[in-house]
Amino acid sequence: MFKKFNTRILVIDDEETVRDSFREILIPVRANHKNLRELSDAAADLFGDDNLLEDVKLNSPGVIKFEIDDASNGKEGFEMTRKACDENRPYAAIFVDMRMPGWDGLETVIQIRKIDSRAEIIFVTAYSDHSIEEIVSQAGANVTYYCKPFSVDEILQIATKAIYEWNKTRNLEDLIEVFSQIRAQHWQLDKLLQNILGQVSEILGCNSALLAIRRQGKYEVISATGILVEQEVADKYLISIPLNLENRMYESKGMLYFALDEYGIVTLFERGNAILHTERIYLVRLFLEQAASAIRNIDLQEALMRNEKISAVGQALSMLSHDLRNSIGGIRGLAEISLEKMDNKKELRENLQLIEKAADSGLEMVNDVLDFVRNNAAAKQEIHLNELISQLRRGTEDLLGQSNITMEINAPDDVLFDGDMSKLERVMLNLVRNAAEVLIDHKIPAPAIAVCANIEDKQLVIRVKDNGPGIPAEIKNKLFIPFTTYGKSGGTGLGLAIARQFVEAHGGSISVDSSVAGTEFKIILPLKSAN
Repeated sequence: MFKKFNTRILVIDDEETVRDSFREILIPVRANHKNLRELSDAAADLFGDDNLLEDVKLNSPGVIKFEIDDASNGKEGFEMTRKACDENRPYAAIFVDMRMPGWDGLETVIQIRKIDSRAEIIFVTAYSDHSIEEIVSQAGANVTYYCKPFSVDEILQIATKAIYEWNKTRNLEDLIEVFSQIRAQHWQLDKLLQNILGQVSEILGCNSALLAIRRQGKYEVISATGILVEQEVADKYLISIPLNLENRMYESKGMLYFALDEYGIVTLFERGNAILHTERIYLVRLFLEQAASAIRNIDLQEALMRNEKISAVGQALSMLSHDLRNSIGGIRGLAEISLEKMDNKKELRENLQLIEKAADSGLEMVNDVLDFVRNNAAAKQEIHLNELISQLRRGTEDLLGQSNITMEINAPDDVLFDGDMSKLERVMLNLVRNAAEVLIDHKIPAPAIAVCANIEDKQLVIRVKDNGPGIPAEIKNKLFIPFTTYGKSGGTGLGLAIARQFVEAHGGSISVDSSVAGTEFKIILPLKSAN
């Protein structure tokens, strides 16, 4: 694929002085050229100006640095074109004289089109043995025809325009070729579709275009440019297109419709009869293929995401139901025992307290899942770090006491920050409870958890570390993805995903570092400016 800006031009003419004149115009050299007078005489026939080259500002570099090759006859030009294509260095523009010995200009272009359908062809001649209609029908509409004489400026303009046309078309071709690989949502794709469709219609030479799809017995607009963005105008043309086309192209009153399966492109031209650059029709086909592929990919991607969400909700409900059943079962059992021992107020009080804790645990699970699914914003207010630590101690006291796990906490006094106490408390409880469950399940000797808080770089950094076996390597990079669990017997697999969401809702971050010596979670939260 030709990556850099291509400025290669081939001049095919049997007159050497004419070829030299093109070179002199397109690649100016410094004055005092020995053959300047001879070239001027030759250029007089070509351009109709006796002082032509003497007027060229030979010391002024052109805007484009053209790279010029020349051939003295059609067959030589054909071979040079084939070699250029084989070397992946194609010519962007080819100037061809019409009357030459052997292959004339038309035959030369017909042969060149067999190996290079994309070069910009410019016929330059004072007369022709062929009509314009014959040239277009045999050489294609993607040719330009200029009659002598014309000015130096015209040659420069023609060459510059041809170079830009070739490069613009190649750039669009590259863009279309990668089009189907994009991963986006429909609203993002729509903007890209409209942009590319506009470029395609411009290169085709039409004024308006639209991309359509055939659904349920009618055509619907996917994207449009020009006057076809008006729904009424678009409908007028779409209604006229047969639903079952025998050919892949339909023409009617200045409109062309290109079809590919259920997709198609409508193009409108100012004149009643559309004249297309036939060598560029492949761009329409290419765009249609890649646009259809991109739309299908996004449809499949969105369907997959919907299925994954449904599956995730089902998985969450399944896991949540399991844990809620344990909490509700405990509540029911304690209630039955309490009813049997109504006379023993002390035991009744203890049972009621356990019932309250079990109910709180169940509600906590439900709230976590709802907050995660809804992605609720953090309700921030001023928090004292000591208060958060106190809540952590109370929430883990029973679990740690029953399992003989030691928890050491080190935190500075009088640290203030803005946050949602409920969410941050659940994050901290989740991390400590996860660590405790791993230590218990793996029967770690002298199990210990350390919670350390410090102010680092004007941020609050909280670390929760255990001396457990570490996190398995195969899930270490997926820890914060929903339904990932490790090293413990229970849990919904939502805890760390919820923790990350809650922390990020505070403008903070959470990360993990793990080895066989233990696991450490690090939370970073922004501080109030006064700290």
